[in-house]
Order: sequence, then C-alpha cells, then structure tokens
Amino acid sequence: MIIQKLSALDIESILQLESGFKDGWSYNQLKSAFDGGRFSVLGIKDGENLIAFVSYSVAIDQADIETVFVSVDYRRKGLAKSLIESAQTQLKGLGVNKIFLEVRENNLPARSLYSSLGYVDISVRKSYYQDGENAVVMAKELL
Repeated sequence: MIIQKLSALDIESILQLESGFKDGWSYNQLKSAFDGGRFSVLGIKDGENLIAFVSYSVAIDQADIETVFVSVDYRRKGLAKSLIESAQTQLKGLGVNKIFLEVRENNLPARSLYSSLGYVDISVRKSYYQDGENAVVMAKELL
C-alpha cells in the first residue's frame, strides 16, 4: 500500500469511504476546497479502493489538518500515523512551520495518536460539532 496524492477526481472515493461519518464533507465542500488550490489530500488504496486519507489546507506558513480517516477494517495498523507523517513532510517542504487540527474531545484514540506525534492541546472549542461536543484544538511546531 502506497501513499499517493489524491485530486478532485477522487471525491467520490473520499465520500464513499467516509459515508456514515457524521463529520464528513459534502461533495460541494470537497470540490470547492480542491478548486481553491490550498487543499491537498493524501490517500492509501487497497487495490482500487480508498481505505484511508488525510486532508490538509495551507495558509502561508501554517496548515490545518482537516480530516484523518481510516476505514474500520484497516484501523490500528499504523495507516493514520503514516499519512500524518507524510503530510508533515510535505508541509515542511512547503515552508509550513506550524500545524493545527481539531479533534472531538471524546476521541481518545485519535488524541493519543496526535500526542504521540508531538501535537499538544492548545484550546477547547465549546460545542464545536453539530451534536454539541467540544473540539480540542491541537498544534505542532515543525522544526
């Protein structure tokens, strides 16, 4: 399985993978993000099927990880870690020196992964998600 850059041509695959994910993006949101030119997605496929991806956007020397998603059948195999590390490498090459992300407060596996990669909690956004759950904002300095 190889990490590859995805494009707007992969929107349907992204939507299919995250179907049922309550915080997923719509087709129009993804299309607009790709068309904006500051949005990138790295993915992993098993054959022709997308099984994991990370998306991020860049603004000058800072970036936001928008989504990290791994198919249920492929979780706990290091795919999310590999995708995030690959994104960090690409972002550093673009001159990014700080990365931000938001994660559901109760998503302890994700928070643990991000912490293990050097992300630290910097704030909480109260009732950030549609269901009222808080988001923990995390950040990492790229050296």
